[in-house]
Amino acid sequence: MLRWLRLIATATVILSLIGLGVIAGLFLVANSGWIPVSIPDWLQGLFGDRPHEVWLPALIGGWLASALLLAGLVLWSMFYVWRRRQYESLINRLERELAKLRNLPFTEPAPLEDLPAELPNVQAARVMKTLDDESMDAR
Repeated sequence: MLRWLRLIATATVILSLIGLGVIAGLFLVANSGWIPVSIPDWLQGLFGDRPHEVWLPALIGGWLASALLLAGLVLWSMFYVWRRRQYESLINRLERELAKLRNLPFTEPAPLEDLPAELPNVQAARVMKTLDDESMDAR
């Protein structure tokens, strides 16, 4: 179900971009003249006081390009933040797992077959049983 929704959303975006491109192209062909652009007061020291002639399709193309670059930057930053949060979550999970593995000897003793062969000590077994019984009684 999600695959179909993603396919429909992708097709819709592609067709709308094609449609916008056709409309923008027709608009630029219909308005292919030069227009005077007056310079704001705060930029007159850099560009001069006289109005400049600018080709309208180039002006509109610059506006569209800057809008698309800004939208691309916003989408990229959202994707970057999302991926970074995923990586941080993965690192936190791995650190918790590593801490659990570091404390393994204290929480779960190693199985006997992994230990070197030892002879059982009867006196130590009695002491441990006494300690276990005392700890069970204390609970």
